[in-house]
Amino acid sequence: MSWRAFLTDRPQVPGLTPLSLSWNAIGGPQQAALALENEETSFESMKSWLGSGVEIYDPSDRLAWWGYVHQVSQPEGLTRLEASLEELANRVAVRYRSMEPGKDFGAIAQTDWKDDSTSQAFYGVKELLLRREVLSEEQALLLRDASLKRLAQPAARLLPSTKTRGSRILCQGWFERMRWRQWLAHTDIFGHSPTQQGYKSLGSSLTQMSLAQSFVFSDPVSLASVAVRIRKIGSPLNQVRFQIQTDALGEPSGTVRAEAVLAASAIPTDSYAWASVWFSAPCAVAKDERLWLVVKRDGAASSTSYFSLGMDENLGFTGGKLLVLDASLGIWKTTSPDADLLFKLTALSDLLDLMAQMVQTSGCFEGFSYEAGAGLSLPYVSEAGIDCQQAFLHLLRLGTPDLEHLLVEVNSKRHVRVFPKPASANPLFWLGKDGRIKNQVGKNLAAPWQAAGNWLSSEKDTACFLENLKLDISDGIHQLRTINVV
Repeated sequence: MSWRAFLTDRPQVPGLTPLSLSWNAIGGPQQAALALENEETSFESMKSWLGSGVEIYDPSDRLAWWGYVHQVSQPEGLTRLEASLEELANRVAVRYRSMEPGKDFGAIAQTDWKDDSTSQAFYGVKELLLRREVLSEEQALLLRDASLKRLAQPAARLLPSTKTRGSRILCQGWFERMRWRQWLAHTDIFGHSPTQQGYKSLGSSLTQMSLAQSFVFSDPVSLASVAVRIRKIGSPLNQVRFQIQTDALGEPSGTVRAEAVLAASAIPTDSYAWASVWFSAPCAVAKDERLWLVVKRDGAASSTSYFSLGMDENLGFTGGKLLVLDASLGIWKTTSPDADLLFKLTALSDLLDLMAQMVQTSGCFEGFSYEAGAGLSLPYVSEAGIDCQQAFLHLLRLGTPDLEHLLVEVNSKRHVRVFPKPASANPLFWLGKDGRIKNQVGKNLAAPWQAAGNWLSSEKDTACFLENLKLDISDGIHQLRTINVV
């Protein structure tokens, strides 16, 4: 029995012959090249295979490779016809710099996404975010619409003659489908930090012992730290206390959800600087929950030794208001002049949850599992304009809380699995002097692709990690890419 290839969601095609296959430690099956020995198949029929699932079995009937059809080509006289999914886009938006009067001059803007439902029903959703410099809104919309019309279906290209004979099918592993969708910009840093315009005293009198700034998170978060722009006036010795309090009829309630203190010695005297404190445990905040950041001076008031907080008297923060506590009366008042506190709130994201969201956003996969214990919890920031695969790999490279490296594979059922990189101390396979991969008893490995993403040991006990394996089926030659970093 020889190698065999099948389309999993199209009528079966006779004459599909695997030529070469490759596997990667990140993602699993990577690329496959197939020949089509049936010369009666038309190019239009081959185009209809684009996006179809592919499974390839070895001579022992083991499933060895899986993915989807990415590109097809066929000889046409002395030239070749080719079509691929590389430039296909059936959901398009344009990100540009707006220079229109009456709006934020020079600000980054983005059109709404526009979809081609016919293409999406056949191939799945493949997004394209076009990036341009200065455009009007009308220009951006015209560019979006024209691009969608041009790219929603794979176009045939006529290429010069090449040495390749016969029809060819190039396939990609399922992990590449994560590149088809965009990952939304995300930040775990919230607050208000424009150029300082003004200040408010803290602890200089009984009428200014505490300040409170309200805020609302649009999504549920785990609040971990707070920072304000602050300096000392004179030589105060008391600490500054930071509290997250709940809301009661538009004022701080007195109910403390999280608290931390900052020593006076950590606050500069010469100029304003950002000072931050971390809570002993993250504070869970619900979506649209109004809370108050209360900043207070411990100890007695002093007109010569107190603190000063940076403000924005331009009132650029629309998400809350600033109040001051008159301790002599025990009531909260508006400040004069009115202002917004300069502050930053930092939340923590569970990177495991983020990975799961990226897999779900990709819209192609059937499940996700994480087999490396607890995930990292860190402040997470990502820029706009990166795809889900880029964002996913960035998190993967961070590893685990124990600094273990992580790998990912996508199985034939399109389930994404993240797991620890194997330890180098006990390699499962050997790399013989003949360049062949051996099992633990020294025999050639019958399914050498199983070694991708594992450590190989030599007869001299030198270990190397197998990043990539490519198999040329015609002669059985394996090309290995390894590294020796533990």
